[in-house]
Amino acid sequence: MEIAAFVPLSLSDHEGRVSAVVFVSGCNFRCPFCHNPDLVLPGREARSSLREGDVLARLRERSGFLDSVVVSGGEPTLQADLAEFLAEVRALGLAVKLDTNGSRPGVLAALVARRLVDSIAMDLKAPPERYAEFCGVPVAVGDIEASIRCLREEAPDYEFRTTVAPGLAERDLEAIASWIAGARKYVLQPFRVPPEKGILDPAWAERRALSPDELRAAWARIAPWVGTGGVRAWP
Repeated sequence: MEIAAFVPLSLSDHEGRVSAVVFVSGCNFRCPFCHNPDLVLPGREARSSLREGDVLARLRERSGFLDSVVVSGGEPTLQADLAEFLAEVRALGLAVKLDTNGSRPGVLAALVARRLVDSIAMDLKAPPERYAEFCGVPVAVGDIEASIRCLREEAPDYEFRTTVAPGLAERDLEAIASWIAGARKYVLQPFRVPPEKGILDPAWAERRALSPDELRAAWARIAPWVGTGGVRAWP
């Protein structure tokens, strides 16, 4: 895999677990509010010297106190050898959480069928009719819906989450919640601009997004449509 970064310890990326985080390069979306532009943009994609074998060795050394490994990005399902890497992680006795944009439902279904993931977090960018607007590229919404079904019907554990980017209104959040009504978990994440690296389209940093208070008010209205969740504070 093209591993761009490795975080040896995280207490926030896999709820209730002590985790390490592996970030991979490359993404098929160009979400203007993305806070990992170094993993996405051609010419800025992080091309780390981290080798897969070295990362696995570090995980092996730390497996005595780690509970899980989170694979994020970028978009991990674009990696041709993702399944093989996850199998190596599982062989260390560690749980696996996968972060995904849901654009490759076949990959997700295969990983679930092989029992290579314990939890999947899928980003829902916008209501279906606005998806391309917030992804920066044309999107096959049918693939997104197939991934939603895969998680709901087959994944051992999952959450849907939306980073509430500038331009998303409360009615959009209601539309997303209606789209996934009955889902086990849905989380709203406030928009932020990481000071050290910015976002993919800097112009979006000047646009107004819903505040945490507005998100909590929106959550109160959509909560009856989903099982659990809420507004997540950034660590």
